[in-house]
This record gives sequence, C-alpha cells and structure tokens, in this order.
Amino acid sequence: MKTKWNKKIIPAILIAAVFSICYEILGPMAKEQDFVLDKGMLLPVFICFAVSAAVLLALFVFAPKLNYRVIDAPVNKIINRIGQVKSFFIVWAIILIAWIPAYLITFPGVLSYDFISQSSSALTVINSNHHPVLHTWLIRVFMIFGDKVFSSYEVGLGFLSLLQMVLLSYALTRLIFLMIKKHVPGVFCIVSLVCAALWFMNAVLASTMVKDVLHAAFLILFCCHFTEIVCDVKEYVKKKSNYILLPVISFFMFATRNNGLHIYVFSFLIFAIVKAKHIKKIKSYIGLMLAIFIPVVSFKVYSGPIFEAIGIEQGQVREALSIPIQQLQRVAVGHWDELDESQKNLMNYYIDNLEWRSYKPGREYSPFIADPAKSCFYSDHYNADKIAFWKFYLKCGKQFSKEYVHAFLSNTLGYWYPGYYGFSYVMYDDYESDAFEYPFKRIGLLKSSFLDNSYRDLCSNEFWRKTPLLRLIFTQGYSLWIVLCAFVMAYKGKKSFEDDYPVMLPMVAQLGIMFLSPMSSFRYAWPLYLMMPLIFVAMVKKEQR
Repeated sequence: MKTKWNKKIIPAILIAAVFSICYEILGPMAKEQDFVLDKGMLLPVFICFAVSAAVLLALFVFAPKLNYRVIDAPVNKIINRIGQVKSFFIVWAIILIAWIPAYLITFPGVLSYDFISQSSSALTVINSNHHPVLHTWLIRVFMIFGDKVFSSYEVGLGFLSLLQMVLLSYALTRLIFLMIKKHVPGVFCIVSLVCAALWFMNAVLASTMVKDVLHAAFLILFCCHFTEIVCDVKEYVKKKSNYILLPVISFFMFATRNNGLHIYVFSFLIFAIVKAKHIKKIKSYIGLMLAIFIPVVSFKVYSGPIFEAIGIEQGQVREALSIPIQQLQRVAVGHWDELDESQKNLMNYYIDNLEWRSYKPGREYSPFIADPAKSCFYSDHYNADKIAFWKFYLKCGKQFSKEYVHAFLSNTLGYWYPGYYGFSYVMYDDYESDAFEYPFKRIGLLKSSFLDNSYRDLCSNEFWRKTPLLRLIFTQGYSLWIVLCAFVMAYKGKKSFEDDYPVMLPMVAQLGIMFLSPMSSFRYAWPLYLMMPLIFVAMVKKEQR
C-alpha cells in the first residue's frame, strides 16, 4: 500500500511543482516578454503548489477508488434492450442534432481565414498544396454542385458543412462505442457523449469551412483502429474489413492535413518498438503490416508523382520550421550587434535581408505567432543546403541559448499556460465579403437570436477565458497538463509501457505537433481534446479490455 501511495504522491508533487512555476513565473514572464524574476512571484507559487498538489493527490490517489461502475448496469441494459446498432445511430443522432442549431445559424458555414485563398483556388486553378488539395477540391465540387443545382455557391458549401458535421459526429460516436466495448465505466462514456454533443466549440468548428474538421474526423477514426490494434491485435486481424478501412481512413487523414502522416508513423513506430519482442508468429500479421504500409506508400505517390503530373506545388518547408525560424528572428532582433559578419550574412541569406525588422504589413516580429517570421524565410535557400542551415542554427543556439528558450516558451505559451488566451478564440463571424474573390454571404437562419448571440459570446468573449475555473473548457493551456496527468492515471506498473501507454501515442504525437506549430491556437489543440476519451481506455486494465 505504501509503495502504491509513493507511486502516486511523487508524480503529483512533481507535476504540481512544475505547473506552479509555469503558472506563476514562466507564464507571466513570457506573456509580458520580461524574463526577469520578481521575488513577489514566490508566494503565489507556493499557494498554487499547495492547491495543485491537493487536487492532484485527490485525482491520483482517491479518485480511482470511487465506484464508477454503478451506472454500468443501466447503460448496458439500455443498449441490450435497444440493440447495439440502433444504440449507435441514436447516439450519433444526439450529437448531430445538438450541432444543427449552429449549422442553421452559420449556414453555409463559418467562412474562415483559410477559405479566402482556398475559394479563390477552387474558382480558378488548384495548383498548391499549402492548403490540402483534397479539401480545396471538395470545396470546388460542392460549389459547382450548388451553382448548377441551386444557382448558389453558398448552398453547395452548406452541403459540404453538413458532410463535415456528419463525418465528425460519426467518428465521435465510434469512439464512444469503442469505450463501451473496452469496458470503460459508463459514467465516462456518458460524459464523453455530453461533451461531444454540447461543447459549443465542436458545433461551431464542425460547421467551419476549414481543413481541420475533416482531418479531425479521420484522425478520430484512425485512433479507434489504432486502439483496437493496441488492445487486441489478434482480434483486430480477424475482421477482414479492417484491412480496407485502416488504409482508407489513414490516407484521408494524411490528405486532409499533412501532419496526419507524422501522427501515423510515430504511433506505429513506437508501438512496434515496444511490442517487437512479443511478436513471434510474424506470418500471422503480414496482412496487417501491408494494411499499415499501403496508405503511406499511396500518399507518397499521391503527393509526389501525381502532384507533379498535374502541376501541384508542394507546401514550402518553412511551414515545418516555425520554432527554429522564430528563434533565429529573436536573436536577430535583440542581438544583431553581437553577431559577427558571417552570421549577419547568413541571417540575410535565410531571412529576407532582415527587412522584417522595420515595421511592414505582415513582416513584424511577434513572439507569439511565427507566421510573420515565416513569411520572410527563404525555403529555397534552406533546401539548397539543409546541413549548412542546421549548423548555423545550432551555432547561434549555443551562443544565444537563453533567447532560444525564450522564443520557444513564447511561441508555445498558450499550450502550457492557461493565463494566455490570445489564440484561444473560435472564429464565429465570417470575413467581410470583399475579402473573397467572390462575394460570399451568410444565409443563416436564427440570426440575432439568443442562441446566435450566445455562440458569438462563447467563441470570442474574454470573460470565459480569463476566469480561472471556467477557462478549463475555453482555452488550450491545459493540454500538456492533461496528458501528463493521464500518464500517471494510466500507470499500473512496468507493464503499462507495453499494454496501456501505447493507446495514448496518437495524443502524444498530436501534442508534439502542437508544440512545433506556428502559434498556440485552439484550432490546433482541438483534435487533442477530441482524443481525450483514449485516456479512459488506457486506464482500464488489460484483462478487462
């Protein structure tokens, strides 16, 4: 008993200590861009630590002892009476119906930032994969459909929004029923259903014209398949339809957002390393191995030779270098006089002759978003000699290590500091019509209704995001801490690394992608929150799954 207590109390203290330092010292420093320690910060740290430690001890030590299965019998009884298939469709309908008001209000959907350039390409020539070609192509198809049948691009886009909502609600339903199948206590299944249906961000984002929605749907479906493989690979390979579903779902996950491939490869690679010593009859899994490799090969052909044949340009490499670019920019802004001539020349070579240092629209340096800095980066110079760039980057890092740390903390601030909510808003109102090549307009019903005003307030009002308890469901600043707590909750001994933790590999990969992204946006963190039910699956003992 004492050993079990120590296994929980030590992580609780460590996480509470790190969280308190981040919440009371590092977070405010990065937010104000003043990395000087004020002794007045120390008392709030101790208070925050005491509260955090108490909460985490209750969560880690006492919460698992509660009887969560009291509600299991009624839930199972209802499902058995209605039937598994009918129950699935009922839950799916509950989620979808809960989202319909947002769909009606925003019809044909929230016309987001990305839609400005995507709609222009859809109306003319699709020649860039900066925004996924598949999503831009879908926009074109639905716009043409709307124009031909209803003489309205907007109506066609409304059907695309509906498709997004149907697919995402299906994926979340699939995840909830996976939880039931893996004997997750019914109370957590019900909570997951309530959150999926009533969390306003799901409803609004599902009807937003942005690539993240379809990507999130296929990502959740992939997580379901990956979890089934992790929990019982022998059972998974018995179902022959999985050999088709896994490659198809995975390919669309890659094609709707490029980092889907990174999540996929990371998850399967780590799982293979962990399980390698246990795989004895490798011939039994040849079909599964082929199913795992097929979408990767297919996507490489699709994004390589096929793109080249039809004249599609790949996205620039700078999209994957947000953190290094920001770090170099920070050094140049704050320490230009300390650089030698060769370093200055290389700065000029990689970063647009430093014209961004003086204010120009889109070229100012911001610690919290890398987009202005990325716009000044010469991707072709990087591609010409990648090793030379990294040598230069590492040399500067050795000389200005503090600036590199400050740049990283600033750019990722919203993912680990709940007190920063600069990019936690969810877009609700469209851009003005003159921002688009074609003057799109919102047709939506129920305009200026109570629900319309409520959604607008929830999406953009800072009150919800700056209030300590309420901000839990309005900001992405708890992302890292939720994953860390999940790892502690899922720990059952050494076997956890083989049997339980692999379930959460897609979450870890998503978190890594978030920390390498150009800003700490809620839109980037949203898929991680949709994956949260995986935590409950990981907590269930292997023999029960």
